[in-house]
Parts: sequence; C-alpha cells; structure tokens
Amino acid sequence: MQFLKKLNPLKRKLFKSLTASFKNSKNLKELSSINPNKVTRILLVRPNHRLGNQLLLSPLIQVLHHEFPHAKVDLVVNGGISDILYANYPNVNHVYNLPKKPFKNLGNYIRVSYKIISTKYTLAIAGESRSNSGKIFLKLSRSKFKIFNCGSRPIQAIHMAKKPIDNLRFFLHKNQLSISNNYPKIDLKLTDKEISKGRQITQSCFKNNLPIIAIFTNATGDKKLSKAWWNDFTATLIKAFPNTNILEILPKENTSQVNFKYSHFYSKDLREIAAVIENCNLYLSADCGVMHLASATNTPTVGLFNGATNPEIYAPYGENKFAIDINKFSNNKLIKHIADKQWL
Repeated sequence: MQFLKKLNPLKRKLFKSLTASFKNSKNLKELSSINPNKVTRILLVRPNHRLGNQLLLSPLIQVLHHEFPHAKVDLVVNGGISDILYANYPNVNHVYNLPKKPFKNLGNYIRVSYKIISTKYTLAIAGESRSNSGKIFLKLSRSKFKIFNCGSRPIQAIHMAKKPIDNLRFFLHKNQLSISNNYPKIDLKLTDKEISKGRQITQSCFKNNLPIIAIFTNATGDKKLSKAWWNDFTATLIKAFPNTNILEILPKENTSQVNFKYSHFYSKDLREIAAVIENCNLYLSADCGVMHLASATNTPTVGLFNGATNPEIYAPYGENKFAIDINKFSNNKLIKHIADKQWL
C-alpha cells in the first residue's frame, strides 16, 4: 500500500501529460443550433469522492435541466453519496459510482468504466476541467459533443460551481460569455417532511425558542482551525449574542474542537444534517464539505477561510452566503460582520 502511495505523484504527472492534448469537440459550434428537446442523454463527469465537490455539481445540473428539459443526466463520481444528494432531482438518471480506491476494486472499476464508455450521449461535460481522470472518461465517452473547458477564450467565473456553467453557456449560446450572470444555488431539494424532521431535532436540543447558531468545527488538512481558535471565537460569539443557542454539528469521526461543551448533533445522514441546518438561524465553519451542505439550505452561511484554499474558488455563494478570510479580521470584527447582517 505504501508503495502505491509513493506512485501517486508519478501517476498524476503521467495522467496530466496524457490529458494535456485533450480538446473540446471540433463540432461544438453546432451545439448552439441544436433542438434542446432532442437532447435526451447527457454525461456529467466528476470522478471525485468529496462531499463538497459533488455538491458543487448541483448548479450545473439545474442549468442542464433548464437548457435541455427532456434530457436525463448521468453522473460519473466516486463513492456513493451522489445517490443521496440528488435523490430528488428528476433529471438525474443514473449515478456511476466509481470505487474510491481503483486498485483495490479493479474488477468493479473496470465494469463501471465499461458501462460509462459504452453508452451513447448527445453531450458530455466536465464538472472540473483540471481533473485528469475526468478528462479521460470524457475523452472515451461516446458523445457527439464534448466540453472539457472554454477553449482558449477567457471565462467569466472562477468559482468551481460556476465555471462549468460558463463553459456550457459559451458554446450553447454562440460564444456569448455575458449571456447571464445568474447561477442557481446549490440545492438538495429537501422535502417538507425532511425539513419538519430537522425542526423536531433542533427543538429537542433546546428548551427555548432562541435563535440557533450552528457550528461545524472540523475540516480536512490545513483547512482545519485549531481548538484554541474555536474556543476563543465561540466565547466571543456567546458574549456578543447571549440570547442565542449554539448547536455543534459533529463530523463522522464524532470529534469536537470545542470539547463538546455546547449542545451537539451527530448523524451520518447527509440529508438529515442539512435539514437540521435548515432550521438554524446561522451556520459557521471552515471550508469543508458540510459548509457546502449548509450552502444548499436557506440558512445564512459563513465560510471561515484561513488561506489554505482560495475563497474565490470554493466560497459558499448565493443569498446570505459569505466567505471571510480570518487572517484579515479579528474575532471582534467577524462578530461585528455577523451583527451587521441582523441574522440573529
């Protein structure tokens, strides 16, 4: 296993060299004149297992439904969470779940890959233009139109959720980049029943009707904020908003950067977690998958970025969704920013 890990940099370098020459279909100029009602099958390729990356496909899936109302979209992803995330999307047809570890599940990987490349599509589009594995599946797909990126032309958006939408619109609307600055929000399409259950959970956590601030103190790698930072920040938060409840959403590892000192909620059900956040008044966390899950709700969402990732690419976006660079603001200024929004 250690040997395979050591090969990863070489593998990435090899794949990058292999896919560097992959280009958009030469016939993409025909896409602008195609009858939208005759587009029936679309392949969306994003072979990545992370929650945030799979959630960031949501705006593109919505745009595809708007542009091609009769088309069914097949997704190429890793892991099994997209079945859950897009369970209520009528235009999502089949989710190809590639194993997260191909070498340990080679037979399954080959079987799923064969199904993908043996199916005919009208359009295939990359969910992330920098993904080497995604570009390989896109290249091998039996699709009339293949969109890897926006070609040699500049694109409007930097954000990961917006960029593939611009790529599509660029070719679909006769190379007009400025046809729309509107991007759908990330959306799980939670049902009334799911939201009602989330309300019951939040009500069971507290014996009052005070506003609820949801926090998620975990993150991966360098994005994770320290225990000292979280304890200092939450102490300042409570002092500024004494008449509020703090609800910590716990990660699957069941850990806490604030030592479980606040009411907390644990679940492995992503839709249940989202429904709980939906019933809170504010959500705060570092850049992580659950931050994007919160972005899929109507709850004001603040992503706390520490410089490990670029907020222009990964920030929560939409109405009442913000990214804040904690290196540029003291905790008091962060709190003032929240107070000025009058969410609580």
